[in-house]
Amino acid sequence: MKKAVSTTMILFAILSMLLLASCGKKSNVDLSDSKYVGTWKCMTMSLQDASENLEQSWILTLNGDGTGSFVDEDGTSNITWELTGNGFKTKGDTKLTFTDDGDNIKTKVIGVDLIFERQ
Repeated sequence: MKKAVSTTMILFAILSMLLLASCGKKSNVDLSDSKYVGTWKCMTMSLQDASENLEQSWILTLNGDGTGSFVDEDGTSNITWELTGNGFKTKGDTKLTFTDDGDNIKTKVIGVDLIFERQ
């Protein structure tokens, strides 16, 4: 029961942060050649030594013009993004940094690793 409540609270906090993402203005940067352009699905949530496959459908879409969207069970949030030295970050009210771990991308929110796989 504690694990379910804890997981639910973490997921709620993550969703709240992502839903606060603002549209931002359109970038004139061409990111169409970036390996991150495309659709990514959050498959795993990991906290310390425990990991759990997610049943929710969290979909991150990155467009070549620096815009994108995040879709979850509550709806769609528009985002903007830019490259960093080892991945990319979202811009606006919600600032998330994603790192590249080879085949997947990963972000950390409130100490929880969220791992996204390319779709």
